[in-house]
Amino acid sequence: MAADFYLIFYYGVLLTGAGIGLFYIKKVDTPFRWLCMLLIITLLSEAVGGYLSLHHIPNGLVYVIFTPIEYFMYAMVYKLFFNDKKWTRLLFGSIACLILLEMINIIFFQQPDEAPTNIMNIESVLLVILSLKLFIDIREKPIYDSILNEGVFWFNSAVLIYYAFSVLIWGLHSLIFRLKDPPHIIYQILLLFSGFLYLAYTASIILNRVSTIKAANRV
Repeated sequence: MAADFYLIFYYGVLLTGAGIGLFYIKKVDTPFRWLCMLLIITLLSEAVGGYLSLHHIPNGLVYVIFTPIEYFMYAMVYKLFFNDKKWTRLLFGSIACLILLEMINIIFFQQPDEAPTNIMNIESVLLVILSLKLFIDIREKPIYDSILNEGVFWFNSAVLIYYAFSVLIWGLHSLIFRLKDPPHIIYQILLLFSGFLYLAYTASIILNRVSTIKAANRV
């Protein structure tokens, strides 16, 4: 029963977020359009992964493909927020490095039918760095009247909080595949953390839409 609650919460939030993202994708600022696309693609990826799992087919390849796509979309969001040529080069360089590391990971460490938790850990570290960089920019260049009313704050806070703990989460996630009787609490924690992450993303999209409406009315 508890597992049903966590699944319903996670997929309910993700489905709602993807729906709102699809509705607002042309009505929000460009960084948030990428965030809308991220929610939509995440839903599609989880739907495919869930379908394969339901039919007892290994779904690791879904996440092998999804992880670099996910990071690419995050990189595009941060590229637009940074608006800096140096960081643009660094971001595209990090995308290339992540893809290369994933190829190495497949060859030497984790088979294509396994969840690429090693790459997920690397992605988490990169996203924490990007989140901290954006918070520094926000502090040094105060362009918002009330940062708590801005979608960028809630998006970036969610990235920092979630991915700062993601290394531990995916470390435990890797461990349970080596146990005959994996503790379901690990899956439940993953679903809760991910659900709250996408809930924050959905809220940030809505807040950005409100900001764009207010900005248009002031003109």
